[in-house]
Formats: sequence, structure tokens, C-alpha cells
Amino acid sequence: MRRAIATVSMAGTLADKLEAAAAAGFEGIELFESDLTYYAGTPEEVRARVGELGLEIVALQPFRDAEGLPPAERAKMLDRLERKLDLMERLGTRLLLVCSQTRPDARGEPDRLVEDLRLLAERAHRRGLSIGYEALAWGRFVNDWRQAWELVRRADHPALGLILDTFHLLAKGSPVAPLRAVPAEKIVLVQTADAPAIAMDPLFWSRHYRCFPGQGELDVESVLRELLATGWDGWLSHEIFSDDFRSTSARQAATDGMRSFLFLEERLGRPSLPPPAAPRSVAFVEFVEAAEKAEAFRATLRALGLPRTHRHRSKRVELFRAGEVAIVLNLEEEGFPHAFQLLHGLSVAAIALETEGAERARARAEALRATPFVSPVGAGELVIPAVRGVAGSLLFFLDPARPGATFHEIDFLPDPDPAPAPDLGLLGFDHLAQVVPPTELSSWILFYRALLGLEPARRADLVDPRGPIVSRALEAPDGRLRIVLNSSPSQTSAAGRFLARTAGAGAQHLAIACRDLLAAARALPAELRLPIPDNYYADLEARFELEPERLEAMRTLGVLYDRDAEGEFLHLYTRSMNGLFFELVERRNGYARYGEVNAPVRLAAQAELDRSPAEELTLLRGR
Repeated sequence: MRRAIATVSMAGTLADKLEAAAAAGFEGIELFESDLTYYAGTPEEVRARVGELGLEIVALQPFRDAEGLPPAERAKMLDRLERKLDLMERLGTRLLLVCSQTRPDARGEPDRLVEDLRLLAERAHRRGLSIGYEALAWGRFVNDWRQAWELVRRADHPALGLILDTFHLLAKGSPVAPLRAVPAEKIVLVQTADAPAIAMDPLFWSRHYRCFPGQGELDVESVLRELLATGWDGWLSHEIFSDDFRSTSARQAATDGMRSFLFLEERLGRPSLPPPAAPRSVAFVEFVEAAEKAEAFRATLRALGLPRTHRHRSKRVELFRAGEVAIVLNLEEEGFPHAFQLLHGLSVAAIALETEGAERARARAEALRATPFVSPVGAGELVIPAVRGVAGSLLFFLDPARPGATFHEIDFLPDPDPAPAPDLGLLGFDHLAQVVPPTELSSWILFYRALLGLEPARRADLVDPRGPIVSRALEAPDGRLRIVLNSSPSQTSAAGRFLARTAGAGAQHLAIACRDLLAAARALPAELRLPIPDNYYADLEARFELEPERLEAMRTLGVLYDRDAEGEFLHLYTRSMNGLFFELVERRNGYARYGEVNAPVRLAAQAELDRSPAEELTLLRGR
């Protein structure tokens, strides 16, 4: 397969789109005609620039309202066709995409449609060009790929072929197994698009909610598997219409598009990536803070049962550990940590994952177009491979720990003056939650899927009193790594306020598993716990049969509760610092979710303690 991307899939000028496609590694583009219409240069100049960038114009699109027209309109259509064929010759492309008819004044007799398609193909054939016919899911007469193929088959012209679009196939629920009966040479182009699973008018769905394969919930792989079984091996091109993509850069969309193809090809048994290095756990989370402000954060960590156990050999960096939980506090006043702190304040600057092979994970990340990062290290210190992650933070990869050779034993020395901390029975990181802008949510879902093999759960819509929040949890198959991505279109929601306060820093909260949550809550200072209203516990009493003593303990300690068929979930939240907060959790008997039913009460409680929407908007305007 050869990889292409339609220019409609990217924002920006035509020049921006061409450069972005080439930089991402595409071989071809589908030229959406409106991009050419708005371009100041000539078609010959576009052709030259495409060649300079090592690209090929795979097709010109779209040619609409072609078949079944009344006689007068048909004559106008043929005149329009000749003009487009002229344009194709000037651009140096051989394929014109013709999409199925939608006009109300057209006629749909099959013989007439076949006749018109044969006429279009003959006009193109005279010039050495070709026509590709595509069924739109909302087409008036032809809205299924099988109908389009039957017309192409009957027209039986060497310059006429079938164009398939995975969105149109899957939106209609069309069967894909019959694709094996279509001769591979008659499939002249395959367009790929994914989408969230939404019950919606297909035209509106297509125009606003498409995304790259791997970012949505449609079974794009099933279509491509059937195509490959035919022996087809032609141009595969992303065609994405998306409000979110129109709000991001062409470079980001092209990067996501190439990442999507690499992800798809691997799942189809045609890998071109270094093999995956499955994540085993979160090895550590690194915070940055100004040295003169650090004591408040140290006190919070100690109260959470995380004593400072080590200090770095050569840097102003401290390590807090308990159980399998390790938090690094970086107070350096130069380099990346200092720059990150100046921009974001107290924030998570890095996440380190223990993987089955650190160098392999780095190589895979770079092949997936992640930006590499090299940290300065002293003599004898550990070189930890890293790439850029959410909000420009770092994602480190660590090889599996060996006794006597863990990262903290190599780079750190035991703290000569450790401050005591209560034993809260901490076990390890349960999950971490990152906030991303709405335009980046799909991008980071694909990043974590392709790089780490995490699979997304269904979208959850969280009720925040100050604005909606969309949440997607991604999990490793073995459950060892869980990352939750939250996003909101509202600047006054909890997610929006966090992005404003921290200038877009990603990780907002860390969830830490413990043996006995009620015992841990009793050891946690009351002033650190997020206060939960009594009305929540009255509702809890009505929903579940809980022992009165247990319910009262949860109310007193601010503990939240959920239960499903698998087990129970107890959790509590701390008050926030610069928008960051911690969650302590206890999972019982196989409970696998996140207590999302309790998200509204948590968000409302945080809103009560946080700035008012008017104050937050003032903060936004002042940045």
C-alpha cells in the first residue's frame, strides 16, 4: 500500500498542507479542489511544488452531481467535466473522484446511471485519465458500495473504477465480506476514516466527527483486511472532515495521519515499526517546583505517606517513596525542569514508565513521529531514553528494575535526614489523569494506543457545574498501566481552569492504590481531604445497603464509594495545589472502573473551593 492524505484532512493554506504531508512521510495527496481555488499560484506551480516535496497528486476531488441529470443540466455537467479534465492535465494527476448523486432533480434508473458513468469514463479516457466512482452514505440513489460497484461493473470501461471510503461503508453498516469478489484492479483508491460511534445523520456525522483510524470506534481494520485478501495493493488515503482538526495545525494532523497508518499496518500484519515494548508500571512521576515554594508540596507528600528517602547525586532533586510509589521533586534552576516550572508552576514535568525494553520503546516512539529528548547526565548516572509527551512534558522509558540497580540506587543517595511520614499502606500508582485541549484529545488517544498498546474505554461525559468534561480511559491489556485523558470545551470547567492556571500542563491528578482506604483516610489530615457534602452520603445510603458504621466513617472521612457486579471501589481526593490533586483508591474483588459515577460530586466540591467563573476568566484574560 502507498500512503496518501487528502488536503481536506488538514488545516491551513495549501502550502502548509503540502509541506506538512511531506514532512510526515506521505507519498501522495488527494487535492481537494477548494484548496486549489484559494491558492494564489497556478496549477503548474502546485504541480512543481508537489514534485519538489517528493509527493504525487493521487486524485483531484470531488466532482459532484454527475449522473442522472436532466438533459440541460447534463450538458452543463459535461462542460464542467471537460474543465476539470483540463485542470487535471495541468496538475499532473490522472484520477478524478466522482461521488454519487444527491440532487433532488436527478433520476435514478440504473441504465441511465450506467450510461452516464460510461460517458464520463470515455471523456477521461480520451486524455489518458480515469474516473473513480464513490458511493456517499447519503447518496440519493447510490448510497452503498455494492450499488456503486454494480454500476461500475456494468459500465465496464477501462477508465472507470471503484473508490471505497471506510466511513461510508461502516456508517451504513454495509457488509465487507463481498469485497473479496471485486477485482483488485477495479479498486482505484481507498479512503480511510474513523469516527466515534454516534447515532446521527450520516452527512452531519461525516462532516464534523471523522477522525483518523485508531482515534475512533469504527472497525476500519475489518474493511482493510477484506481488501488485502483481494490482492489489492494501491493508494490508501486518509480523508478526514473534523471540526477539531480544522482548529489544529497541519503538521499535527499530518503527524497523526502517519501515526494512524503505522498503527493500522501493524495491526494488519504489515509492521514497519520497531516491536512494541509493553509497559509494566509507572516507575516514577516527576514534579517541578520553585525551591522557595517547595516546602508546602513536601508537606503534602509526607502527609500522603511518602517520606523523602533519597537525594540526587549531582542535582537538586529529591525522591519520595513508599511501596511501589516513587515521586521525584525537581528543584533545578536551569535546563528543561526550570523552564517547565517557569511556564507551568508546580506541575508534572515527566512520567517514567518501566517497559520491557527502554531503547526499543524510544525507537518505536520516534518511528511514530514522537519528538526525542536527551537529558544531561553526570558521570556514572543513568541514561534514560525519553520523548516529548503531553504539553511538552517528558515520557521516560526505564528497563525492568534489577536488585541493586534501580534508578534510585544508581542516581540517588539515601537522604541523611529523612523526615518521618505516616504509613498509609500505599501500594503503587493506580492511574494518572491528564488534561488536554479538545483539539488534542484524539491525537493523544492514538499516541498511547500506538506506542504502548493501551486500549480506550468508551467515552464518559462528566457533569461539572461549570462546563462539560469528556473523559477517555486507556488501559494496558494486563491492567498494569492506566491513563485517563480529560478534555473540555469550557474554560470554566475544572479541566479548563487547570489548563488556564498551568498554561496547559498535562497531568492533573495521580491516583495511588492502598491496602485499606478507610485506614489511610484516618491517617490523612482533615485539612488535606477534599470535603464532600452530606447530601452525597444520604444518596449513597439510598442506593446501597451499607452498614451504618461504615457509611458514617466514609462521611466523616470524605470517602466516596461505588459498586458493580465485580466488586467495590473506595476512593478519596485531596484538595488541590495549583490545580493538581491526589486520589487514594482501594479496589476490591475485581472492580475495574474509576468510580466515574462519583465524578460530579468531586467536581462540584472542587468548584466550591476554587475560583468563581468570573475570577477565572479574569485570570485567562490576564495571561
